[in-house]
Amino acid sequence: MKITLITQFLEGHGGTERVISELVNHDLKNTYQVLVPASGKPDWLQWVQRSTGYIVKICQQTSPAGQVDFITKNIRVFKPRIVLGLEGKANRLAFKIRQRFALHYKIISWGHTSILETNYFAKQDLVYSDYHLAISSGIQQQLIHLGVNPEKIFLIYNPVNVQHSELILPPQDQIFRPVFIGRILLDGQKNLRMLLEALKLLKLPWQIDIFGQGVDLSAAKRLAIKLEISKKIIWHGWVPDPWQVIKQADCLLLCSKYEGFPMVIVEALSRGLPVISTDCPTGPRDIIDQSNGILTPMDDQAAFAQACQTLYRQRNQFQRQKVQASIKKFDINHYIKQLQNIYQFVAAAPTKVTLQLKKENGSNPTATTY
Repeated sequence: MKITLITQFLEGHGGTERVISELVNHDLKNTYQVLVPASGKPDWLQWVQRSTGYIVKICQQTSPAGQVDFITKNIRVFKPRIVLGLEGKANRLAFKIRQRFALHYKIISWGHTSILETNYFAKQDLVYSDYHLAISSGIQQQLIHLGVNPEKIFLIYNPVNVQHSELILPPQDQIFRPVFIGRILLDGQKNLRMLLEALKLLKLPWQIDIFGQGVDLSAAKRLAIKLEISKKIIWHGWVPDPWQVIKQADCLLLCSKYEGFPMVIVEALSRGLPVISTDCPTGPRDIIDQSNGILTPMDDQAAFAQACQTLYRQRNQFQRQKVQASIKKFDINHYIKQLQNIYQFVAAAPTKVTLQLKKENGSNPTATTY
């Protein structure tokens, strides 16, 4: 079956890119066309190991009109059975293309972050999708809250390759050694300010490895100096596979204000590494329980610091094999079978006869709609 995936802007090395590459690598039953309207440096392409049965196209046009034309032409040539849209305007455009050119594919929304905390999916754009993939129970409930028929929603968590992940060992010294992996955003989604301020509160010896880059890297380093903790931080920058670098660690730390289904958490757990995370609206609570980590309230530095100290004191409580075993339900093989069944169901379902779109300055899909 031919599947077209329309992404949002991809920075080039994040969790969404990891999920896309895992999907393409393992779903050998289907053929994928991945259309990227805009992108940073596409580092993630090195993660795609499949030799045939897929194509990734990155639009070189910076104008909205050029991006619309790019998507329209590629869909018409590829003739997919299903279009997956990673944001609302992608689904809206796919609907308009289907209607204008009398195509017969089904449209599935596949958002990768919280709907209510971001603008990737406007409420009015949800009607353009025939079905929806919810990557966490929180997103599933948000869709229902926004009026989507529950029968049109498939809850399917993002995958991780558990079988081939080596365990990360606990540190052998008396220093608390957590890691952070993600974009360096002080007050945005990743909330690195809270992480640094919580570390400042620790009453124990510690050193953290921070992997990632972002617009706030310089500001984060200045804040660390101001908090007088800079000597305890190792800034690694972006590393293609930080898990190859991390040999020993106490836990992964995450202070996000919102997520969809944070891949970095399941990647850590797949290596037996416990996680301390804020209980942000969607994602972490589907993954973390008493067997593999600690959830703390949002924006509570003291509670987060206390969780770090608790995990440090109970360093041997989280047995690495049991932590790894806690996420078998997210294994890539189970995920692919589930997704293939969804594709078959959706492709066989009748196409809905739905709303008529107003013409917008002519008959072609226009730049203002994407």
